[in-house]
Amino acid sequence: MGPSVWWNGPVAPSARTPTEIVLFDHDDHLIGRLRFRVCPTCRTGRILEIWVYDAWQRQGLGRELVHSLLARRPGYRWSTTLQTRAGRVFFLAMAQETTVALPHGRPLCRHLMGSIRRTWRGLLDHWPPSRRPGAQ
Repeated sequence: MGPSVWWNGPVAPSARTPTEIVLFDHDDHLIGRLRFRVCPTCRTGRILEIWVYDAWQRQGLGRELVHSLLARRPGYRWSTTLQTRAGRVFFLAMAQETTVALPHGRPLCRHLMGSIRRTWRGLLDHWPPSRRPGAQ
């Protein structure tokens, strides 16, 4: 018997609430997790973390987690947090397979930024370009 997939989190989370898709083996041991946040207003999402227990890797479970997420949020634009080298290879392969861009870096909408970063970006947006930190 293969792993079971469970969604853990609110059905319509706010952009500040992380949601998880978790995988359990037949003995109910946690073997994988994909954490993400979404902004229903902007129809954007951010993958925060994807993890599969070492003994279960290379069996397509990470791929299954991503497909499960994209199926539940069709038409959303996605970004990821900074990626390891293996993560970049994985997300590039997933982007090619799903035809959904999965870039890393800044979130695709301001609602998915943390409160400190959102405040900092707001201040920069109102600061004259010539007086911004780092401006020449």
